[in-house]
Amino acid sequence: MRAQFTNIRSLLGALAEAMNLINPDMEHHHEQTAYLSYLIAQEMGMSRGLVMESVYAALLHDVGSITSERPKSVLEIERSAVQVSAAGARMLRGLPKFSRIAEIIRFCQCSWESVQRGLECRCCSEMDVTLAKLSCVVHLADRVSIMVNPSEPVLNQVKSICEIVSAQRGKEFLPEAVDAFLRISEAEYIWMDVLYHPSFLMIFTGEIQWLSLERAAELTRLMSRIIDYRSAFTAMHSAGVSASAKKLAQLSGMTEEEVLMMEIAGNLHDVGKLKVPKAILEKPGKLTEAEFNIIKEHTYYTRLILMGVDGFEKVADWAGFHHEKLNGKGYPFHMRAEELDLGSRIMSVADIFSAIAEVRPYRKGMRREQIEDIMRQNVHSGAICGEIVGLLLDNYEEVDFARDQRSRQEGERYFQSLERETPEESV
Repeated sequence: MRAQFTNIRSLLGALAEAMNLINPDMEHHHEQTAYLSYLIAQEMGMSRGLVMESVYAALLHDVGSITSERPKSVLEIERSAVQVSAAGARMLRGLPKFSRIAEIIRFCQCSWESVQRGLECRCCSEMDVTLAKLSCVVHLADRVSIMVNPSEPVLNQVKSICEIVSAQRGKEFLPEAVDAFLRISEAEYIWMDVLYHPSFLMIFTGEIQWLSLERAAELTRLMSRIIDYRSAFTAMHSAGVSASAKKLAQLSGMTEEEVLMMEIAGNLHDVGKLKVPKAILEKPGKLTEAEFNIIKEHTYYTRLILMGVDGFEKVADWAGFHHEKLNGKGYPFHMRAEELDLGSRIMSVADIFSAIAEVRPYRKGMRREQIEDIMRQNVHSGAICGEIVGLLLDNYEEVDFARDQRSRQEGERYFQSLERETPEESV
């Protein structure tokens, strides 16, 4: 198995691009916040590890907004910022290696004064103080990003932004972070980076940090959670597809490396759905033609995003072609049988199987007899591969157990994340 499969630069770039799909007005906001957080934390003399934690937290600081109706703008997110950060922290909590990021996000919309009060009234370790300061770094970077007006020459805005930040030193913003921000603000190129195209992904990595296939799969499980947590209707779907596809890949004789790639493709196959309004995702009845046209876009964006990740060429195809059919009547590429390889065929079968087997708020999962009938009908119509469906039906209990177990884990995590808790209550 390859020790180096992809790198953190490419994968985080895809994550930022996926977050931008939620709303066009949010484009570059997360990159801007991450870029500024990187520069501020670095200027404060923090270690590389802490600097990187500020970047990851900044990239994900608004992730809690995906559980609500589509925000009309970044400012709308900011108006409910405390709730958004609390929801994001709950979403990430419990995910291996993201517990510290969750804690940073939890307090990243709190003023320095409120964070300071919280630190003074409870026993905390030095690590707690460090995470609190990182929260304040992200908070400052987030507010500066909001203040930048993209329709005006950016250098003409620097003075007023710095004055606003300076006036809130020790109140809204951590003094150390303000001082670091004012120092970096003297370099004009930083402001042009922020406004026109924050290139933090090229800057903060320095040397390329390679990821193994196993580590990439772990990080894509986080991305899968972001995709599915927009709605209770989809809270378990990617997990179920991923587990089903992985098991079918093993049964079909794929290599160990290909099996993990199928898991990744399953995790990310619906990343393009971040562009679909929640009202359409949650409509229990038949979609109108106009609504279905919007749904049809999602696999295009899935493939487009994943094609930009180093090493993901096959993953992008397997994930992006999951609504293609062997008879050429799928969407949006209308590919035919000879153009769809084994991985693409497995993904189509796994997606249909998981969709009809899983529980949704408006219906129970179908009985085995119904599921088998639907799968056979799809084979008969020329939509999906008969050999893969035969493999599924011959090993039904094994595949369904893998799907159900992973789906239940994500379902429990999703509904636990809906428990009400705000930073204000615990600071």
